This record gives sequence, structure tokens and C-alpha cells, in this order.
Amino acid sequence: MNDRITIRVGDLAGPLSQWCERHSQTPSEATRTALARMLRVEAPAMDGRQEHIARVNASKRAAKRNRRK
Repeated sequence: MNDRITIRVGDLAGPLSQWCERHSQTPSEATRTALARMLRVEAPAMDGRQEHIARVNASKRAAKRNRRK
């Protein structure tokens, strides 16, 4: 199962950004929390996962830059 999903929030981008800033959450955290509430389940723990994802994405961006050269 792929646990990655991409959504286009459209006009919700501004209000979501403001809400996240006020509550010190990332858009991903806010989305997981909202989905968990909607589904009446606990939001998943993402301990350490975000740091791993950030490293992988940085590595992918670097590889892409190197291919362009």
C-alpha cells in the first residue's frame, strides 16, 4: 500500500496555511488530523518519518539537479 497521496486544496490553501501557522502544524499534520477525525480513528504517529522523507526528497532533488548539468 502506498501511503502517499497528493491533494490540490485550491482556495483552501490560504485558510489552511493560516490555520497551520496558528496551530504550529504542517499542512500534512493538519490533513492527517482532519481525516482521522472524519474517519473516527486515531491519527497515525509519524515519529521519525518526516525527517526520513525530507532526506529522501533532498537526495532526489540533488540527483535531478546533477542530471541537468
